[in-house]
Amino acid sequence: MNNTNPKIIVVGSTNVDFCSHVARLPRPGETIGGGKFMQASGGKGANQAVAAARLGGDVKFITAVGNDSFGREQICNFQKASIDCSGIYCAEDVNTGIALIMIDEHGENCITVNPGANAMLTPERLSAIDDSINDADVLLMQAEISYITIKQVARKAKDARVSVIFNPAPVCDIDAELMSMVDVLILNQTEAAILSAKDTEAEAARELINRGVKNVVITLGSKGACYYSSNGDVERISSYKVNAVDTVGAGDTFCGALAVAYAKHHTLDVASLQFASAAAALSVTRRGAQPSIPTIEETTKFMQENSNYNVSQYY
Repeated sequence: MNNTNPKIIVVGSTNVDFCSHVARLPRPGETIGGGKFMQASGGKGANQAVAAARLGGDVKFITAVGNDSFGREQICNFQKASIDCSGIYCAEDVNTGIALIMIDEHGENCITVNPGANAMLTPERLSAIDDSINDADVLLMQAEISYITIKQVARKAKDARVSVIFNPAPVCDIDAELMSMVDVLILNQTEAAILSAKDTEAEAARELINRGVKNVVITLGSKGACYYSSNGDVERISSYKVNAVDTVGAGDTFCGALAVAYAKHHTLDVASLQFASAAAALSVTRRGAQPSIPTIEETTKFMQENSNYNVSQYY
């Protein structure tokens, strides 16, 4: 086991989440009353950066925030998580990204995002990655920033022989060049179906691998997760059974955890999926995207109490 913290560069979005808890999600045109309200730090990039940091990664985060109170608060939160913030761009005359989130009594959600400063994270503002990409083990990205930026960062990672993990959420078309640069594609069932135009997880994974991706991981919500590799390996795990109160950020927690596992061991296996699944399971038992993300100590303890193998030999 590698006892040093793996170096992970996360390039992605930062938002402030405004969360309203409701009995059920409204129908089109319907107004309903809400319950508990909370403001929390969010954004898929930020969530995954915090998850990777809390779960054992040495993380540098490249993002953009507005020169406003929200942006300053987010940077403070990243620093508290021991994240390297030297790559954060502070944009003038544009707000920090905002997400409006409704969460029903079953923990399901719907989200509307105003990108704000996230749209300012253009290739011209990527100089921060040039200083650190050669030392990184993994590059982790999502799709809440410019697609042009995503491709440019992936090219830099491939030139430096750094593994690329991509979570195409919100779902977006992926061209052949980017497909060929992705080592691990992480997506949920809906995203897999949309991108592949296939009905089952197995068919979707094979289609995406045929387009050039080396490994495909599909999260299955309460049913667990599975992965397929270009060399024919297939693994599937069941989910940990917990009482979910809020699923916001669970997928991002999974991505951050899997990035740590992959960066440590340079492979995907059942233990990697179990680690990511355990972190995500713990996150849904708490409210808020980033506030819900567990630490590595909490996650390994949870795994030891709920798994059949000695996780201390792996993490």
